[in-house]
Amino acid sequence: SEQTLAEAANLAAYFSKARDSSKVQVDYTKVKNIRKPNGTKPGYVIYDNQTTLFITPDEQLVESLKK
Repeated sequence: SEQTLAEAANLAAYFSKARDSSKVQVDYTKVKNIRKPNGTKPGYVIYDNQTTLFITPDEQLVESLKK
């Protein structure tokens, strides 16, 4: 649902280096659009067909989701 996507994007933005920024870009896509190129470092992936959300991290929402 849209609410779940917004909450997940808020968590991603909050726990990123951009925590203190506003309008943090968070991309999401379907798993079938994610690839790991051969010979790359662990954790490195490329993706396409993404949708971008612009989120301002909200500490109060993060705290309410922890409960």
